[in-house]
Amino acid sequence: MTILLSTVILVLLFVVLVYVAHASELAMVLNGEDKDTTKASRRNGYASLLFLIGFFVAVAWSCKEYLPALLPKSASLHGVETDRLYNEGMILMFLVFILTHIALFWFAYRYNESNNKVAYFYPHNNKLEAIWTIIPALVLVAMAVTGMRVWFDIFDVSKRDTKNMMVLEVTAKQFQWTVRYSGKDNAFGERIIDKEHVSPENELGINWKDAKSHDDFFADKIYLVKNKPVLVKLGAQDVLHSFFLPHFRVKLDCVPGLPTQFYFVPTLTTKEMQEYLSTQPWWQQVNPETGKQKWETFKYELACTEICGRSHYGMQKDVVVVEQKEYDEWMNKQDSYYKTVVQPTLVGNNNIPADKVQALN
Repeated sequence: MTILLSTVILVLLFVVLVYVAHASELAMVLNGEDKDTTKASRRNGYASLLFLIGFFVAVAWSCKEYLPALLPKSASLHGVETDRLYNEGMILMFLVFILTHIALFWFAYRYNESNNKVAYFYPHNNKLEAIWTIIPALVLVAMAVTGMRVWFDIFDVSKRDTKNMMVLEVTAKQFQWTVRYSGKDNAFGERIIDKEHVSPENELGINWKDAKSHDDFFADKIYLVKNKPVLVKLGAQDVLHSFFLPHFRVKLDCVPGLPTQFYFVPTLTTKEMQEYLSTQPWWQQVNPETGKQKWETFKYELACTEICGRSHYGMQKDVVVVEQKEYDEWMNKQDSYYKTVVQPTLVGNNNIPADKVQALN
């Protein structure tokens, strides 16, 4: 309420000032006074020049202060290309931004109103119109074509290493991620989306009669292997979500009823990224909340980047990239969801005889 009242007061104050200025101008006209605007125009010209200088100083300070806090180098193979595209686009736009603002404020200063100047009437120039239409169009087309090439390369199925790639399934719902690994057989159990299979105890509709599902397990963290391709199969149970791994330059929507997937190759383990960040001045700063340097507590993360409700901000999950040996050790410690949760429940409720349960294993 305080913010609302303050906003209303400021708006009313502005309106009052506008009407006061307008009334002052009308009074001058009624009194027959000539309004000399040359001094005001000159002052505005100098003010524009000062604003231009101050503006660029602020831009330079912002770059120095905040650029080091941006995402570090990419930790995936395709991310190198997406970063190149991003950097080239930003450099181009920054140059255009600088040049146009110099022209804008310099013209306000250089060509302010003066009684000793005569304006030159220059209504139209076909050549100039063609130049500032064709050149930007060609630049934009070149940027679009380059971007499309990278996009098609990322999603080119023929380039996937299907023999060595890891496959994991990530399902989103308000407000959590469910991560399913296929176990040692590297094959997921069947999912059947109908009333018989989908329930509060089995939200994914996994067919537990399918032997392939018996070694599947759910993980609290996403474990990946350095330099090993991974295919992430995505889905959503309620509303639109977005699967975002910022450090790997991975982002794809999770759409209810429409499976999507993203293929990428991690190139830096979590420890290697920490070692790299330990050499960067911004990451060497001490975090007052932890008392440690920022790089020491760095971790890859999965986040949702599609606003999906009140607790959208909490849809996060840690991602860990390790060497193959460490991944195998972690994999051996994981327990099958079927054997630890589903099977005891079935036996306990006498839904399936114990001998038949053993036969399913």
